[in-house]
Amino acid sequence: MQRKIFMREMHQSFGVMMLAVGIVVGMILGVVFRINFLNSPWWILFIIGIFLLMYFWPRFLTVGACLIAGMVLAFFRVAGVLSETMEASQTSKTEITVESGTEELVIGARDWFAERIKSELPEREANLGMSYLLGMKTGLDTELSNNLKMVGLTHIVVASGAHLSILVEVARKIFGKVSRFSGLMFSVLFILFFMAMVGWTPSILRAGLMAILTLLAWWTGRKVQPLRLILFVAAVTLVIDPLFLTNLGWLLSFASYAGIMLLGPGITKFFYGDKKPKFIASVVLTTLAATLMTLPITLFYFGQVSLISVVANLLILPTLPYAMGMVFLTGVVAGVPGISSAVSFLTEKMLDFHILTVEFFGKMEQFLIKIDRYEPRVLFLYLFLLIPIGMWVYSKVKNRQIREKVVE
Repeated sequence: MQRKIFMREMHQSFGVMMLAVGIVVGMILGVVFRINFLNSPWWILFIIGIFLLMYFWPRFLTVGACLIAGMVLAFFRVAGVLSETMEASQTSKTEITVESGTEELVIGARDWFAERIKSELPEREANLGMSYLLGMKTGLDTELSNNLKMVGLTHIVVASGAHLSILVEVARKIFGKVSRFSGLMFSVLFILFFMAMVGWTPSILRAGLMAILTLLAWWTGRKVQPLRLILFVAAVTLVIDPLFLTNLGWLLSFASYAGIMLLGPGITKFFYGDKKPKFIASVVLTTLAATLMTLPITLFYFGQVSLISVVANLLILPTLPYAMGMVFLTGVVAGVPGISSAVSFLTEKMLDFHILTVEFFGKMEQFLIKIDRYEPRVLFLYLFLLIPIGMWVYSKVKNRQIREKVVE
C-alpha cells in the first residue's frame, strides 16, 4: 500500500521536486564548501555511498533517484563554474552584452525614456522615479540610499517581484477583459520587456520565472504550492549560475517571497481565522512575514535592521503603483504643452512625499538593531527563531480549525 501511494506521488510531481531539492542541496554543498567534485575523490565516495544505500535500503532507488540525479547535476555544474576565474566570467558577460544588437536597442530605448523623465522632474525625484520604474538605482544619492537601507525599503528601488506584480496586474485587468489568453500573452510580454529593460539580474530572473509560472498555472486553472514553486525556480536559477548563492539580491528575493507565501498565510490565519484582513492589516502582516524571513540575511550583510520598517512600508507601498504609473506617464507626455506640466507636478509631489517619509524615519537611529557584519551565527536564527515560530503558528491554526469543525 505504501509503495502504491509513493509511486503515485512520484508520478505526479514528487520526482520533479526531489530533483529540484537535489540541485539546491548540491549547489549549496559545492559553492559554500568550494568542492570541485571533478578533481577530487569526493565523487568516488559519493557513488560508493549510493550503492551502499541501495543495498541496505532497496526503496532508496525510488525514494532518492531524482534527489541523487539533481545533486550529481549540481556537482558537475559547480565544478564547471569553479574551474573558471571570476575575471574571465565578467569579461565573457561584457562581450555578450556588446555583441547583442537587440539588447543594445532595448538599453537605448531605456536611456531615451530616462532622459525624457529627467527633462520634466528635478534630479533627485527623477532618479528615484527611474529606480522605481526601471530599477536604475545607481543615480540615487548616498544619503537617500542610506536612509532607504536604514528603514528597510531597499527592495522598492530594486527591480523585483513587486514591480512585476504591478505590471502583471495591469496587463490582466486591461487585456484579460478581451480573453483569458490575451491576459496571459500580454502579461508575459510585459514581464519579458521589463526584464530586458532592467537587465538579467538574479533577483529579476527569479521574479520573472515565478511570475510566468504563476500565470501559466492561472491560465490552465491549476494551483501550484508556493514551496514547490520556490524549490523549482531556485533549482533553475542555480543551474543557470551557481554563484547566485552568493548574490544578496537573489537571497533576499527568495527569502522575502518565502516569507510572504509560506509564513504570511499562517500568521494571517492565526490573527483573523477565515476572515480576510483589510488593506492596512494585510500590508502590515505581509511586511512582518517578509521581514522575519529576511532578518538573518539582512543582519549578516548590513549588520543592522530597523524596528520601524513596517510603518515605513505601510506608508510607501500603497502608493508605489501610482508613483510608478505617474513616472511612466511623465515620460510619455514629456514636451506636450500644458499636459506635461500638470503631470510632472503631481509626480514630483508624490515622489517628494516618499523622499520626506524615508528621510523622516531614516533619522530615527534609536530604532535600529546593530551587530557586527558578516557574523555567521545570525543565520542560525532560521533554526532557532523562524522554524519554531512557523511550527507554533501552524499548530495554532490547525487547533483552531479542529475546534471550528467540532462546533459545526
